[in-house]
Amino acid sequence: MKDKKLVWSDDLGDLRKSKNSTPSDDTIDESSICLEIRRLTSGKGRTVIEIKGLPNNKAWNKKLAKNLKKKLGVGGAYKDNYIEIHGEKIEPVKSYLESINIKFKQTGG
Repeated sequence: MKDKKLVWSDDLGDLRKSKNSTPSDDTIDESSICLEIRRLTSGKGRTVIEIKGLPNNKAWNKKLAKNLKKKLGVGGAYKDNYIEIHGEKIEPVKSYLESINIKFKQTGG
């Protein structure tokens, strides 16, 4: 019982949920980002553009997903570690990322 850790404090609450090191606080250097874009199709022919290699900043990723969907006029979502854009929109996604100076590489088909 030598390694006892304080897990609850009346003043600070649950100390296991550290508020000091959240991944959303990482700063983003957009010139060093290289995203991976790939086109996926399901069995019924639905096409989805998947963007991976995102930085560790949830707010920045959500903003990028929102701006992409708004610019292209399509649906999509930001999930755990990737952005999903609905529809056959690989070329518009590439041109949008080029316009905001974010590097990318296309993988797959």
